[in-house]
Amino acid sequence: MARLAMLIDLTRCIGCDACTIACKQENGTPADVFFARVLNVEAGTYPTVKRIYIPVLCNHCDNPACLKACPNKAIFRRDDGIVLIDQDRCRGAGACVSACPYGNIILTDRDRWYLPDDRPYERDFVRPRLKEQVARKCTFCAHRVDQGLEPACVVACPTTARIFGDVEDPSSKISRYIVEQQETTGRQPFKLLPEAQTQPANMYLGTMAAQEVSTTEAPPGRREIPTEAEQQRERTGVLVGAARLFTGFTLLWLIAIAVLLALQAKAQPNGAAPTPSELYADSACAGCHGPNVMGGLGPPLAETKLTYDQFLKIVREGRGMMPATPVSEMPDQEVRVIYDLVRQTRLDIMQVPTSYKVGQWLSTTHVAVIFSIVTLIALVFTIRVILYWVDCAGWKYLKPYLQRFGYGRALGVFLRSLVVDGLLVAHLWRKDRFRWLMHALMLYGFIGLGVADILMTIFNPTRGTLPITHPLKLLPNIAGLLILAGIVYVRYRYSEDPYIDNGVTLSRDYTFLSLLTWTILTGFLVEGLGYAGAYMWIQPAYMLHLALVAGLFVTAPFTRFSHVFVVPILIALTRVTSQVAFSGVEAGFLDEPSPGRHHKSERIAADVLQQVAPEVAGQFRLRYYP
Repeated sequence: MARLAMLIDLTRCIGCDACTIACKQENGTPADVFFARVLNVEAGTYPTVKRIYIPVLCNHCDNPACLKACPNKAIFRRDDGIVLIDQDRCRGAGACVSACPYGNIILTDRDRWYLPDDRPYERDFVRPRLKEQVARKCTFCAHRVDQGLEPACVVACPTTARIFGDVEDPSSKISRYIVEQQETTGRQPFKLLPEAQTQPANMYLGTMAAQEVSTTEAPPGRREIPTEAEQQRERTGVLVGAARLFTGFTLLWLIAIAVLLALQAKAQPNGAAPTPSELYADSACAGCHGPNVMGGLGPPLAETKLTYDQFLKIVREGRGMMPATPVSEMPDQEVRVIYDLVRQTRLDIMQVPTSYKVGQWLSTTHVAVIFSIVTLIALVFTIRVILYWVDCAGWKYLKPYLQRFGYGRALGVFLRSLVVDGLLVAHLWRKDRFRWLMHALMLYGFIGLGVADILMTIFNPTRGTLPITHPLKLLPNIAGLLILAGIVYVRYRYSEDPYIDNGVTLSRDYTFLSLLTWTILTGFLVEGLGYAGAYMWIQPAYMLHLALVAGLFVTAPFTRFSHVFVVPILIALTRVTSQVAFSGVEAGFLDEPSPGRHHKSERIAADVLQQVAPEVAGQFRLRYYP
């Protein structure tokens, strides 16, 4: 399978910007929108000064950060490795702008054009192809590549500093050039910012000086093992298959539970008064303490040492994970019958199940401790993920300019974006209100469940039985139904949308959806079992529900659940960077083609200098208009 890439020989680039102009002409981009740019870097101090030109364009990565960050799946990866943005799907969120560590994605509030609207070039060639307020980037001139042509920047380069082709084909121009340079000059290609873990396709060749072997890779044409891209596709296929199998088991499990409940309801005696044993087996007590009073997930009740008054008080007020049971659900007469039964039953140690040892961990204190640990683990992973994305946004190189801009001012922009773009999802509301509504089902459903859990802890800590119409019941139930409706819509999109499989994130999407579906359905199942009187099933179902909640949060940083916190942070960072760029605190941000990526250009320059001229890597400046 083809893997298109570009090799840039830095010893050949003379900084003429022919590639930049050819790109603008070919793609008809507005003013301040540059897909291809050349960094003019001055490094060192007199008398040891060097100048290097670094052409920069989209790297069409194997593991694109922009693709993973896009909340609308507007970014996808073709089979030949070209990463594209669908203008019809893009909602202009801006998360991809910060996510790209190379600063190769541009999003402008409004377009400024070079020519009047009535000029044929603008009217017939430019305007019909470009939509406003959507993210844009280099496409490797995919429309030319599909016709067997090379990208415009490659054709325009007067010194052939750009070599384009299929790195998987040993006979291609780019593969032959890599081998030739290794044999004749000893140079080996390196890639930008390996710490970003995006696996860029594009490569650079530095000066004739010796380079670190650790920065090189084996010539693609000589590989005898699967490429990283092939390995990634294989892993993705396996994970997607596992996620779909997990979904199938979900449906089978729910069907089995429904059948068992139906059989249980049919088998219940009609008409005759229940015996004490039958009365106990149909009570909430049996759900925790086992069908034979010898224990289950709760301790044995046989030969209980409690007095009747103590027993009744626990039934009415609850204890630990045991909810309070009202008189309407279990009259005092039934409590007395059950008490006499458990008091007279002789305890048989051999019948005490192992599940009792497990059930000891279901006390309120133990569950709180377990979920504190789960939360801590999830928090550690979440912070690690956030730090990765903050690094992609170039935070380290942005900090000096934030100091001049004002940290308080930047924090205000950041928090406002979190509310407007994160909580209210304003960018989606402006572009597509139906999609906003579908997104809101899950977003505000989650918020509703969180609020309901807090209110339940405050006003009903023992989780006592409440009527279905009680506000503390209505809120979580409505929130759960909203989430289920959102899941149904997303699954419909997954079955109908050809862009859902973007080549990288589908397994993470299915993992999140499967865990979320199980979590919501088991929550409703626990509640339904209580109302149906199927107490024997409540504790096992509740344990499964707790395990799924824990799994959902522990895996959140690695599934699509991460968009809940990653996307708002990236959008907010994009807004902050834009404000810094247009505030005038640093001329470089405005002088940079496509204002706002000066700090990322500095990062690229530092990285390249570290490869080709490490002795001056710490002292350089970018000249945009020499």
